[in-house]
Amino acid sequence: MAASNLIREARRANGLSQRSVAQRAGIAQPAIADIERSAHDPCVATLDRLLAATGFTLTALPTFSWTVSRWADFLYQELRGSRQSQSVLFRAIIGVSDELRAAEPCLRVALCVAEPACCGDLRYDAALAAVVEHHLTVDLLPVPPWVNKPSRFLKDPWRATPDFQVEELLPAFQRHGILLSASELESI
Repeated sequence: MAASNLIREARRANGLSQRSVAQRAGIAQPAIADIERSAHDPCVATLDRLLAATGFTLTALPTFSWTVSRWADFLYQELRGSRQSQSVLFRAIIGVSDELRAAEPCLRVALCVAEPACCGDLRYDAALAAVVEHHLTVDLLPVPPWVNKPSRFLKDPWRATPDFQVEELLPAFQRHGILLSASELESI
């Protein structure tokens, strides 16, 4: 994962501005902006210091899979863009599901443990929580507390796909207010 994504995700997950991270880390705010824009790659020591200023620790995982936080940041960036393609956004949810399904149980938990920042659309925040709950409960793995925060549930059910058909609804998704069948969660 690029340092730009890692710093931005950690900062946003804790609701911090670049300025507040700069003050905590003793690094100039423009330098953080450069890192987040990928204009500058920090050394590991600087990256560790910036993450510590957000309350996180730098840890490496032996995987090419994205964390759920990284997926949330991808959704956030897509929602901020001009395209806002619902198919791209939904495919991202399928991507999270595919990666979690393929991961070994211990790695699956590690990919989900850090609370992702809100992506800017309550439907996708709830969908991320539902995907995590669904794939962790399959193997009776621990579900991180952020999955059960009120902000991860929809008050009004959302049909995640226009072709929604009531067949085998997924319980974790139903619980989060997402109407999605098992077949719709499968990769095409």
